[in-house]
Amino acid sequence: MSGTVSAGNVAKAGTGASAAGMGVSGASAAGTASAAGSGRGSAGAAGSAAGTAGAASGMAGGAAGGDFGFAATVQPFINQACNCHQSTPALMAPFSLKVGEAYEQLVGVPAQQLPGMSRVKPGSLQDSYLWHKIEGTQAQVGGSGTIMPSNIPLNATEKLIFQRWIEAGAPR
Repeated sequence: MSGTVSAGNVAKAGTGASAAGMGVSGASAAGTASAAGSGRGSAGAAGSAAGTAGAASGMAGGAAGGDFGFAATVQPFINQACNCHQSTPALMAPFSLKVGEAYEQLVGVPAQQLPGMSRVKPGSLQDSYLWHKIEGTQAQVGGSGTIMPSNIPLNATEKLIFQRWIEAGAPR
């Protein structure tokens, strides 16, 4: 896989993959579904887990190969996991993560809950409020609110997508 996926390939239900399939250890990015998945969704979780694992492995595995671009790796995942930041006609969150708006709303923009920290500071997880919201450590750095996404927090494999993108300098 090249690391490029369409938004339709990243289903929220049944997200899960083995560490080897996710490129965590530099192994194949073929995407092997785990039996348990991540607990996202219920009906059809087993069937969608295999498709999602393959798509997610393309994102994280592609990132291992150097494809860290926002549009290819992060935006498709945001499209599935961050519904409040994409609701229409009115947003249910304080800023938009819709396609065409998300990158500009994240990179180099002060966090509303912690204005002294950027939502995403390219190259620095510790200085990126988004990372703290994903990890649930926002209070430890002076922020507030709940972990994001608040409905179903990300698993380690899903967090890896954001980690690699930020560490790579948050490229478009």
